[in-house]
Amino acid sequence: MNPSKEQDHKQGYIIALVIFLAIVFIVWKGPTLQYNSMRLYFPDKKKGELRLEKRPIAPIGTLKEKAKATVEELLLGPLSRDLKILTDTDISLLRIVEGKNALFMDFSTQDIASFSSEYMTFKRALEKSLKETIPGTFHIYFFINGVLAR
Repeated sequence: MNPSKEQDHKQGYIIALVIFLAIVFIVWKGPTLQYNSMRLYFPDKKKGELRLEKRPIAPIGTLKEKAKATVEELLLGPLSRDLKILTDTDISLLRIVEGKNALFMDFSTQDIASFSSEYMTFKRALEKSLKETIPGTFHIYFFINGVLAR
């Protein structure tokens, strides 16, 4: 055999080996697909840390419509028994206004005093859920009873 023919065979085997290893890796690890559903965060009952709960609901529409659907699912509460609701206070979403790369969310509650102790957990859970469910870069501003909350 000629040395050039042996070289051609070796290159062919190397290419075949690389393709074979790539196929094995993809089958073993599985293709990485975007999880096109809601990724909601609720506090853990024991530690109070935020934990992920996936819901097989794909938010569709504009940024405002996706945000509204996500917030409504969050306000319904978790499905898992290990997680607790975001707030014990009765709170409702009045409206969402979409600005340039921003969402302005207005919530209403009658018991602002008891909600104030739960506000930071509520805010972190909403922000994290919205950022992971809805792709893109946007700022979120929360209003409680018409007043900008910090």
